[in-house]
Amino acid sequence: MSASLRERIKFLLEQILKNCGLNDYVVQEEYLSPLGSAIRETGRRVDIAVLRKENGELKPYLYIECKEQKTSGSAEDKLFRALEEAKRDRLLGVHSIVVFSGAGFRQSYERWAMVEGFVREEYADLWFKRFFCRE
Repeated sequence: MSASLRERIKFLLEQILKNCGLNDYVVQEEYLSPLGSAIRETGRRVDIAVLRKENGELKPYLYIECKEQKTSGSAEDKLFRALEEAKRDRLLGVHSIVVFSGAGFRQSYERWAMVEGFVREEYADLWFKRFFCRE
């Protein structure tokens, strides 16, 4: 069984942080965001959260939602919700991106996602290195 997109991105991110010598970050899966949800009046679990150690506390620094679509289906609709959540996170001071993968997204949806700042899995390595490791 192959690893899920979330597992692949978490592993990649941990390796990049380690290679860049960034020890003040912690990566957690299925993080319960203190910001809640932009759409529902309930809690929200973020696929991956990068937390930064500040004054002995862990504070949200980057949220990553992972959307994988191997065949056509309803995941495309989830992209719109993920975008709304990411926009709200940014307004509240937490960097937020959506990483997507798979051949199941229609080309028009994929173009829209990239214009809105989503990151294809193939480019996640470069994106994380530029975001965290620039000198």
